[in-house]
Amino acid sequence: MGRYEKVLNMLMDYDESIRLAIISNTSGDILWHSKRNDAKLQVPIAETKKALKRESDDWIDRCKTADRAALGRALYHITSFEKTKRVTLPIDAFHLLFISVDNTPMKNTKNKSYGKLVEMGKILSIVDFVNTFE
Repeated sequence: MGRYEKVLNMLMDYDESIRLAIISNTSGDILWHSKRNDAKLQVPIAETKKALKRESDDWIDRCKTADRAALGRALYHITSFEKTKRVTLPIDAFHLLFISVDNTPMKNTKNKSYGKLVEMGKILSIVDFVNTFE
């Protein structure tokens, strides 16, 4: 099993709220993916491919920004919708990790819930762990 497949498997094992995990190249082409068997995807895969292309272009722009020196390197990007969160992060210079996470509002909260938290520290740790073997 290659490192990209290992990242996908570890992520799917780590968090049941992850519905879909994709590795794409910088052109937005899907190279590897893993979908939870019982997950219903709100967005058709054709639309996800378009989003991957936009995200790839955005990551290229983020790496070129003039204020990068002041802000540091971009680590990840989260887009939150009512029903899902989409997370993208670079795996290396040529590949992105795209994760679709269930964002069903949490129950038993006193105030309005805006969905689940995405534990980026753990996700980044999984990616770093797998990258150490490459």
